[in-house]
Amino acid sequence: MFLTGYHGTSLDSANRIINEGMFLSSDSDKDWLGSGIYFYFDINDAFVWRNTEAILHSIIRVEPDEVLDIDTGEGADIFNKMIDYIIKLDCIPKNAKVSVQENQCALMRMIWDTYPNVKVIAASFPKQPTKFKTMLDRRPRRKEFCVRNNECIKYTHLVRKGDLYD
Repeated sequence: MFLTGYHGTSLDSANRIINEGMFLSSDSDKDWLGSGIYFYFDINDAFVWRNTEAILHSIIRVEPDEVLDIDTGEGADIFNKMIDYIIKLDCIPKNAKVSVQENQCALMRMIWDTYPNVKVIAASFPKQPTKFKTMLDRRPRRKEFCVRNNECIKYTHLVRKGDLYD
């Protein structure tokens, strides 16, 4: 199967990626989907990401069983099983002041480690911060995915912001 992804970045970084034929993997403690290369399914979401000057349009080739979508029943089950596992191990320090992002990243890294055949993890996230915390979350969402490494990225093309609207 083929996934189409859009990666927002600076023009300098986009040119480096095109010239070298490789993305640098993100490896922060605050990465929503763990370590890897981040893409959006929707090009407009990529343009709003952190002062984007250019978009890299990439084609990612994976087998269906190499994709874990947290928004599906199977993906949600795996996500919830990992949370249960962490709670069962009681490995969360009682006085920890860990952020939601750091917890999310640590959980996703556990999933990457537990499922080495998975090459892509996808999930939906709210587009903007919450104005008022409620149990139901009706904010518009964006779908993004993280690719474990460069091996399944088969094609990358530069799209400049002006190219879309001319």
